[in-house]
Amino acid sequence: MNATTRVPVRRLAWMHGELARWQADGLIDAATASRIADRYVPGRRLSLERLILVLGGGFLGVGLIWLVSANLYRISPTVRFAGILIVWLGAVALGEILARTVRPGGGVEAARLVAVLAGGGVVFQAAQSLQVPAYDSGLLGVWAAGSLAYAYATGSRGPLSAALTLGAGWYGWFAGERVSSAGGVAVALVVAGAVSVAVAVLHESRWRPEFAPLWRLAGVVLVLVGLFVAAFPGSPQSGGLYGSVAIWPGLVAVVIAGAAAFLLGDTERRREVVAVVLMLVAAMLLAAWGAEPPRYPEGPGAAQTARAVAGTLVYVLSAVWFAVVAARRDLAPLVYVVTAALVLFVTVQSFAVFQPLLSGAALFLVLGVVFLVTGVLVDYGRRRLMRVVR
Repeated sequence: MNATTRVPVRRLAWMHGELARWQADGLIDAATASRIADRYVPGRRLSLERLILVLGGGFLGVGLIWLVSANLYRISPTVRFAGILIVWLGAVALGEILARTVRPGGGVEAARLVAVLAGGGVVFQAAQSLQVPAYDSGLLGVWAAGSLAYAYATGSRGPLSAALTLGAGWYGWFAGERVSSAGGVAVALVVAGAVSVAVAVLHESRWRPEFAPLWRLAGVVLVLVGLFVAAFPGSPQSGGLYGSVAIWPGLVAVVIAGAAAFLLGDTERRREVVAVVLMLVAAMLLAAWGAEPPRYPEGPGAAQTARAVAGTLVYVLSAVWFAVVAARRDLAPLVYVVTAALVLFVTVQSFAVFQPLLSGAALFLVLGVVFLVTGVLVDYGRRRLMRVVR
């Protein structure tokens, strides 16, 4: 008997409709349609039991690190390091045993998640033994790099999710230590997002396409967070930005990854690369265009207003672009993420714009109307976009 393939319910419904249409047109008979339909079964992105297993693995990993931290001075460094090393190696071995003996699922992901968290414990415990300060961004970078290598070695999406989260945290921390403004941090985040989107395109084009959605999600979140900071009224100028070692290596990575994705991708993916590079250029221009914060009670001047309008246009257009890309690739969770980001941005920007001009009940009335209209329009736009693309 042929193995069945789990597919999203929406896609399965579309396939059944196509089979019925083909059968009505005489392209296939009922027996063939039935055999094709039997190969696919509805599947969920994250079942309840899988969620419980993954959460259990996460709690177990955090608990182990917490236990070691709470008893830091009661246990000798050698025993602490040996203990966390044994846990890490055991979790790695358990994950591989489960992957080879049972069907990949929540148990495998939970074991590998424990391995990632225990790997962080190994890194920090080794650093302490070597007298490396615990509050060093480099340790988080080592943890992220190890998790990324483990994700690719095992082909597992769980460790990749953890690695991307750790990597984003490390780069934001690293950049924040080396640039002297919010604008610099914003550009650094967009740089990291641009690299992530380019890597997603490369995955779709050549190798491990199952990793592409996670890289794209990380890239979209980083770009939108960076543009959010850059577009905020009164963001400080990008002091020290273009001489920072946190920015130039990232820009080189953008050039390399973007060029590779542009050369290896098709026309649609090339547009995606060009779009995210334009977003990076816009973020750099906004960071360089650092208007003074609004003065009270006068409110924002002409320069602040012009910068706020430009930042809003850049953010809204970028969010709409990402929503279109997500809809065309049937990435519904990413559409929701972009929608939430757009609503949050409009909410914060509205408060920043109207707060100096209004006060008391008038402020709440205006903001309430803005929030309601924004929510209705964004939800309507999202639904219409999904229908048009499908």
